[in-house]
Amino acid sequence: MQKNQKIVAIGGGTGTFTLLTGLKHYSNLDISAIVTMADDGGSNRVLRDEFGLLPTSGIRQAMVALSPDVTLLRRLFEYRYYQGTGISGMTFGNLFIAAVSDILGSQKVAIEETSKLLGVSGHILPVSYDKTSLVATYQDGTEVIGEHYIDSPTAKLGKQKIVNLRTIPKIKLDDDAKKAIQQADMIVIGPGDLYTNTVANLVVSGVKEAIEASMAKVIFVMNLMSRMGETYMYKSSDFLNDLSLYLNPDRLDFVIINAESSPSPAVLKKYAAEGQSLVEDDLSDKWHMAKVIRARMRGSHRPQIVKGDTLTRSMVRHDSELLAKELVKLLN
Repeated sequence: MQKNQKIVAIGGGTGTFTLLTGLKHYSNLDISAIVTMADDGGSNRVLRDEFGLLPTSGIRQAMVALSPDVTLLRRLFEYRYYQGTGISGMTFGNLFIAAVSDILGSQKVAIEETSKLLGVSGHILPVSYDKTSLVATYQDGTEVIGEHYIDSPTAKLGKQKIVNLRTIPKIKLDDDAKKAIQQADMIVIGPGDLYTNTVANLVVSGVKEAIEASMAKVIFVMNLMSRMGETYMYKSSDFLNDLSLYLNPDRLDFVIINAESSPSPAVLKKYAAEGQSLVEDDLSDKWHMAKVIRARMRGSHRPQIVKGDTLTRSMVRHDSELLAKELVKLLN
């Protein structure tokens, strides 16, 4: 009997949620999600400052993505409170994980047990259990501390390029996450905000080294849209050039880029008003050692607006099924 192939997704946020949602439908995959733990905005700030816990939004989203689609508990984990002083904007899932962590005395055990309750078909692995904050240095020398402030920049910094990202204090890769990377057949980096979701993992001590030493195929999934404060007006080559500062570019085997026509002018106009633009494909058929794969990747459905969610969410997203199909094709 053939062993299930091991695929590791490294990232966090909506991009990783989309990726995992598609992959879970392939029963021959052993899926591990390595998730950044540097989020410090919204309810995650409360969990960090008042409960002394690591942020759980990325963990919760990965759990929901890898759990069955029809359960009431899954719907509860997505539920966001939109009424009540102090609780509006928080999710049931984040509060549930916090409660289980308190009962069991361990956030790691709480993640494992909550995954069992949800029927998660895979492994949810924080990149590290050490507490840290992201520090971004911009072109003019300005330093910004905190994922939330990097993700939601001031007008002054919104159009500037990030020239360095690091963590304070320095933290190390968790042993379980390291083992998953070492045993992987495929490692998928992205899609997601380049710095606060992707590079945020790569700057954790041991991650870069583990990926570069791995025998796995390494794939980078190119973002569909640029973003103020992280990748303003970036083309595909800009994403990869920045990525190469944190991971040996020759270690990439494939780069996946959406080949479908652009969204409607109305959608692009709305993005432009927010300082965002469609990522232009300016690559040849290869980038360093990586083969560039062009395929239809963009989803056709607009995400539902959730009550109580105050963050600006992307309307243009990858299609989970199309992305998973392309990755499985490369895996085989």
